[in-house]
Amino acid sequence: MMQFRERRRVIQVIRTVYDPDLKRGRSELVGKIDKAAPVVTDRLQKSCTPEELSEILTYLDDRHNRLRNEAVRAGAETLPAQMREAAEYFRTHRDDDARAFATEIRLAWEDLKTALREAGFSKSKVLKKAVDRDKAPEKAPEKAAEKKATAKTEAPTPSVSLTVDGAAEPAAAPSPAAPVRKPRARKARTAPATAVAAEGTSSDSGSAGSSPAA
Repeated sequence: MMQFRERRRVIQVIRTVYDPDLKRGRSELVGKIDKAAPVVTDRLQKSCTPEELSEILTYLDDRHNRLRNEAVRAGAETLPAQMREAAEYFRTHRDDDARAFATEIRLAWEDLKTALREAGFSKSKVLKKAVDRDKAPEKAPEKAAEKKATAKTEAPTPSVSLTVDGAAEPAAAPSPAAPVRKPRARKARTAPATAVAAEGTSSDSGSAGSSPAA
């Protein structure tokens, strides 16, 4: 398998070969490719096998696509700033150069609008999202106030004390209040049943003794 090392101005093409003396693979420089003109030279082509040459061409294609994508993304990222600078230029220039620039910009602008519309970034959708994004910071203080009010209504968490060995244990809950006992109404004391019975017997005997004889 080929290896590629990008240096400042060249790309080194390296193959790994097995060294029987070292009993392991070692790197061997096959050739170099100029980064400014990344093509396979005749000398490099003669030094490679067909399989190695295929790996080199695949690497160069992938590298070209990667650099192209990075450049396109950078162009889209910096375009707003460039457009604002161009607007400043046209405010102060109305010569032939400005007219030529304006023609090219108009043509490019039509292509850009078509690409934005096909990608789903129509003017109405983009502007609506921009307005919603600007309104979002205004709602943040309201949400913070609601969160603060909710935090005040929450019950406080029980305090935690530390034991001797450093383990945390919850503080003892306060003991419930002792129930209040209502005073019971005292009942009237009654005479013993034996005394009442004795009084009844004596009264009966007295009345019997005083009755006249027949």
